[in-house]
Amino acid sequence: MSLGIVIVNYRTPQLTLDCLTSVAAQINDVPETRVALVDNASGDSSVSFLRDAIARYGWNWIKLVTSPVNRGFAGGTNLGLEALKQIQPQSQFILLLNSDAMLKPNVLRYVVEQMQADPTVGVMSCMLLNSDHSVQNTARRFPTPARLAAYSLGLPWHFPRAFAWADLDEPGWDRRTLARDVDWVGGAFMLIRRQTLDGLGPLDERFFFYGEDAEFCHRAWKHGWRVRYDPGAAAVHLGSASSDPTRLAARHRNAFSWQARYQLQRRCYGRLAEMFIRAVDIASFGLRYLKLRLSGRQDSPECAAQRDILTLLLRWPAAQRR
Repeated sequence: MSLGIVIVNYRTPQLTLDCLTSVAAQINDVPETRVALVDNASGDSSVSFLRDAIARYGWNWIKLVTSPVNRGFAGGTNLGLEALKQIQPQSQFILLLNSDAMLKPNVLRYVVEQMQADPTVGVMSCMLLNSDHSVQNTARRFPTPARLAAYSLGLPWHFPRAFAWADLDEPGWDRRTLARDVDWVGGAFMLIRRQTLDGLGPLDERFFFYGEDAEFCHRAWKHGWRVRYDPGAAAVHLGSASSDPTRLAARHRNAFSWQARYQLQRRCYGRLAEMFIRAVDIASFGLRYLKLRLSGRQDSPECAAQRDILTLLLRWPAAQRR
């Protein structure tokens, strides 16, 4: 067994150090484990902070890579994947690990052994926990055009029995105890078989932030690889550390989220699917906005929020839809 890990830092040096410390505690559990740590043009003290910490602790299994520009999560990860080819060219498995994730004991050995035992699994995630140790939903259904349209219109909540198939979060199974195949897993902890990665290629850099994990899993299924969720090991994932308001403006975060929504439709289901979902979204938010105005709540924060989203969708620049 051999393992390569990619961690991307963007203005989270202390969290990244905490993540690396959790990795260091089990670095010898999988032979020849190496880490490519990418600083994605943080523009703060991250690089010096992390370089000093690596030297202080003698972590010679880490290669620190600095990007001159912020390439987004997919671009930063791909930079790390290139670095791994230099420091661990024979790695059988690649782990994409968020900088705000802390490994619980025995995670690395467990997930590698599980994937090694089943050569049909191309992508795997463990159980991710919130800071209070409640279970995160890291495994969801693909947002097919039909599902996403029903979801956007709120049908799974208005008619739960009839539209349970459209609930992207797929409730109803115990993520704390049940291992199973899933449509896609989040990129906060994504173990990828080297053979899978070589066949599919790297993450799609047309996704700057959000969506690249779902698209990669879609490609995996399309090419015959299974995607697996296994709660036999766990990590604590704080979530959104690199995109909190101190690091990423809310308007930019919202723009990236909508961009990923439509980009995913286009890459997985085609241009018509993208156009269809955008039309459904405009209709959905337009109806909500109109309802609030007609009910006399035009000055409410909720009405302002609906108006802002509707304006964003109606003025969506052509450059964002390439």
